[in-house]
Amino acid sequence: MNINKVLMAVIFLILFTALSSSWAADDTSDQQTWVSEQDSEVKFTYLESTITVTIKNNNDHVEYFKISQKYTGTLDTTTGSPIYWNVVWTDPCALKMIKYMSDVDEDDLGWKIQPGETKTVSFKVSATNFGAINPNSYIRQPGVNNTFWPLLNEPGLQASWFIPNEIEYLNPSLDLVSWKGHFCFWIKNTDTTRPKVSGVVRAPIVPIDSKLTYSNPQVTYTDKEVPWANTAAWDVLLYPGQSKHYSYTYQWPETSSSSTSKGSSSAAASSIPTTAAATTNASVPTSETGVPFGLLVVGAIIIAGGVTYAKFFR
Repeated sequence: MNINKVLMAVIFLILFTALSSSWAADDTSDQQTWVSEQDSEVKFTYLESTITVTIKNNNDHVEYFKISQKYTGTLDTTTGSPIYWNVVWTDPCALKMIKYMSDVDEDDLGWKIQPGETKTVSFKVSATNFGAINPNSYIRQPGVNNTFWPLLNEPGLQASWFIPNEIEYLNPSLDLVSWKGHFCFWIKNTDTTRPKVSGVVRAPIVPIDSKLTYSNPQVTYTDKEVPWANTAAWDVLLYPGQSKHYSYTYQWPETSSSSTSKGSSSAAASSIPTTAAATTNASVPTSETGVPFGLLVVGAIIIAGGVTYAKFFR
């Protein structure tokens, strides 16, 4: 038996299996398809957040960190504008920073942290371009033009995401020990003439790799569309012109001792996963992301190895 022929047969068999698996993964029948929406009667009319963080300075000299007053995230309104924040209060009192980097008109505010020091700070921010200032305040779902008939999936108002420990990417000397954020928002049915509306409303801003520890009213379900985000979602009913208030709390890092229920809360965890900064991806995947071509790469490597073997070891 010719060992070269046997080896090449095995190589092509493996390659065929890899290609078949890749094609099967690309089958659109197993994928979720989104369609683009034009507008919504239901808008976010108010949004605020109270954040508490504990940060340690691992450097041998003083460091600073500050509040970002501009949020882009994956927010996509009809105008494409980000959320701008107004700082309501800080505890302890924040300092005005030397250099402006938040790209807003308000003062840049932050804190000094000494070498080896662990500092806990809290602050409250409110969105300045919601409601009357920005009447198109709702989170859009990315999609394609509608070519489907006669039935369509209706996802409702969407969420946007961010990574709480981004400070560690920006400055590896600063270690985020814990993060806790409490969010409050109002939604309103702006249509005052037609009948009541119903649908799903998700938390507008959600931290990645975090635990949902509180919601009021209680969430209808936790959306797993983004695998690393426990996105709070409510099934809502709004009469013409009606407004409703929602609030929720997340903590980072995620802990197993927390529970999600109305009126429940949990203290922030005291430890941080050692691999968090190395393994967390800042880009949030969507249903439009294609299937990786890892199997094709493996097949190419196998072929290259077979050709090399046939050429030099025959």
